[in-house]
Amino acid sequence: MNESNSRKEILSSIDRKKNLRSKLFLIVILIFFLFSSIPITSYIVNVWMPYQKIALKVENTEFTRKDLVEFIRFNQRLSEEQGNQFDLGSSLFQSLQLLAENEIAYLYATEFGLTVDDWEIDEAFYLKLGLYNNFNLESKEDEELFKERKIQFLNQIQIDEDKFKEIIRKSLFREKLRRELSREIPSLQQHKYVFEIALEDISTSNLNKIQKEITSTNSISDVVKKYSIDPEVLRGSGDFGWIPKGVKPDLDYLFFEENDQALKPKELSEPFVDQENSVFKFYVISDVSESFELSEENFEIISESILTNFFNEKSQMVDMQYGLDNETFNWINDKVQVASIFNNNNQSNVIIE
Repeated sequence: MNESNSRKEILSSIDRKKNLRSKLFLIVILIFFLFSSIPITSYIVNVWMPYQKIALKVENTEFTRKDLVEFIRFNQRLSEEQGNQFDLGSSLFQSLQLLAENEIAYLYATEFGLTVDDWEIDEAFYLKLGLYNNFNLESKEDEELFKERKIQFLNQIQIDEDKFKEIIRKSLFREKLRRELSREIPSLQQHKYVFEIALEDISTSNLNKIQKEITSTNSISDVVKKYSIDPEVLRGSGDFGWIPKGVKPDLDYLFFEENDQALKPKELSEPFVDQENSVFKFYVISDVSESFELSEENFEIISESILTNFFNEKSQMVDMQYGLDNETFNWINDKVQVASIFNNNNQSNVIIE
């Protein structure tokens, strides 16, 4: 009996030791996972989660901070490839607005029967890189060189092929929508030849003197150069040339509307305060043409204005939310600036054919 009890005690003792070892092992495992999870948790909280915060929502499509950073990097690099200066200071707001506009254009594409094929994406990128005169995509060799150039570009900004295609595709929907909305712009329109004069002295005697010379002269340009204090006038900025309605929308009521404020030819306008340059601006119409051919430059300005009006109208009709606060603004700017510095430091390593 004693011997039997002794065996039970021995077995019980063995079981207790096994249980104790198992518990100790589990504790060690838990401690290991606990310490291992600290860097993972830190990465999720400090790196992954900030990238996933929503910066913009248009209907059911959400754009994270990461999406916005990639979009800015894409346009920044593209601008540099074209030899243009990229303004980081204003890029965030412009990119956020452009993302929203591209998405609205995509949402309304079917209403206008607009589609974008894959070949158009490569062609658009090909043109944006300014390679039109350097490559012939019908040549197998040039096609391979173009593909290599595209790979280099995507590696530099570190976005994948699908993201690249999405950015280009929706920008093409925006451009196609602009062209569709511009179909009704008449090629022949009323134009007025407009000059701008910048003055500090707006005394009655000085304005009367200028008005008298404008009335009596056949060369308003000479009067403008004589009296305007804006140095840009000497380089032609005071001469707006022939302009139609819509090119200077803020001044359309003065140049084109039929009202009491409408400016008559060879009449000095009321003063407009230019606070930035601390001067007063005046406008003069030298001539009027009821049927003048619209220039390509003015067509582009008017068509972009029509598109902007379209987006302003539709943005009130779709569910659109911006997630841009000070913290998000600073975070995105930091990421873009770091990427810019990194890319600039590695320019020498980029092979450009």
